[in-house]
Amino acid sequence: MPRQADHHQRREEISVAVWQVVARSGLEGLTLRAVAAAAHCTTGMVAHYFRDKRALLAHARSTMHARMAARIDALPAQEDARATLYDVAEQALPLDDERALEAVVWSYFLLSNRHDPELLREHTISHASWIDRLTALARTAYGAGPAAGEMEQRVRALVACLDGLALNAVTDPAAYPSELQRCILRTQLDLMLERKPTP
Repeated sequence: MPRQADHHQRREEISVAVWQVVARSGLEGLTLRAVAAAAHCTTGMVAHYFRDKRALLAHARSTMHARMAARIDALPAQEDARATLYDVAEQALPLDDERALEAVVWSYFLLSNRHDPELLREHTISHASWIDRLTALARTAYGAGPAAGEMEQRVRALVACLDGLALNAVTDPAAYPSELQRCILRTQLDLMLERKPTP
C-alpha cells in the first residue's frame, strides 16, 4: 500500500510540475526534461509515469479538474440556493494563487484541445459535467421554470462569462482585481436568475 501511495504522490507531483512549466513557458516549452527539472526528478522518472507530452497534459488536466471538484465538495453548506450557486461558480475564478495557476494552464490546455481529438474528447466530457452541475444548482436557485433549454442557455452564458473573466484576470490582473471579479459574477447571476415578466 505505501508503494502504491508513493506512485500516486509522484504522479501528482509531476502534474503540478507540468502546470508550472506550462505557466512559465507555454505549451511549446513543455518537454519531459523541463517537467523533470520542475519536479526535481530525472527525465527517466517522468517517462516511467507518462509516455509522452499528451499523457502529461491529459493527466495534469484531469488532476486540475479533480482539485476543483474537491474544493467544491469541501464548500460549507449554504441554506440559500443562490449562495451555493455563487460559491461553486466562484471556484472558476483566479481569486488566489492556486486558482490563478489553474486558469493560466487551463487557457493553454483549451487551445491545445483544438488539434488533439483525445484531449478534445476529455475536455468535452469535463465541460458537459460542469454545465450539468451549474444547471442543477441554477434550477434550485431559480425555482419553477424556465424551460430546460432556456436554463441551459443561461448557464452557458454564465460559463462563457466565467471563462472570459478568468482569462482576462490572469492576463491583466491589475484591471480585474478580486473584488471586481466577484462583482461581475454577482451581476451575471442577477441576469441569469432574472424572471421575465409574464405577458
